[in-house]
Amino acid sequence: MTESTAVIPALVIRRTYDAPRERVYAAWTDPILAARFLGPGDVRATDITMDVRPGGSYHLVMISPDGSRMPVGGKYREVLAPERLVMTWRWEEDDPREERDTLLTLEFFDRDGKTEFVLTHELLASLDSRDRHAHGWNLILDELAVRVR
Repeated sequence: MTESTAVIPALVIRRTYDAPRERVYAAWTDPILAARFLGPGDVRATDITMDVRPGGSYHLVMISPDGSRMPVGGKYREVLAPERLVMTWRWEEDDPREERDTLLTLEFFDRDGKTEFVLTHELLASLDSRDRHAHGWNLILDELAVRVR
């Protein structure tokens, strides 16, 4: 079995934030708040739109320091405030045949005024893609910790 036919294990990242889950959830559903943390490292997130409801869509553009643009978007499949968001995640590629929907699940658990947060990213194309997403998500989640205090 080659990597392309193998099932790539889901990426699962757990964090605990010193903030109520309503605040952490809001950071993922308010475009103004999301712009403050969604760019990993030196990348900026801009042009963020969010229609946070089942069937609604979102879109944002990540801009790297060299000016290259990386658009990403998807559709909300499940919205249960302030507990859970499930959405597709699709990078826009130069060749649309290379685009694929992945699945992003965000869970927010109340832990005595703090938030246990679980990010699960599934259906990634390869182990390399999984590793690159892990790096980016960890940078984003580090920044989120600073923004939700």
